[in-house]
Amino acid sequence: MQMPTQKKRINITIDDATYAAIERLADEREESISRTSLRLIEEALEFQEDRYFSKVADARLRKKQRRVSHDEAWD
Repeated sequence: MQMPTQKKRINITIDDATYAAIERLADEREESISRTSLRLIEEALEFQEDRYFSKVADARLRKKQRRVSHDEAWD
């Protein structure tokens, strides 16, 4: 008896050009199309997170307040 995976599944529909691009990338990386797709999704999520925290940092830097230098913080 096969154990079902604990991972969640999603189904998406993509155009031929996108599929071909993922397929080429999977071949280059010597991994499955689904693994390559997962890696691309993970990279996109990290990018979105970076953009969010960059906006938060920019907003904080615009505020006029005393800043503590790196050296002061770690003394």
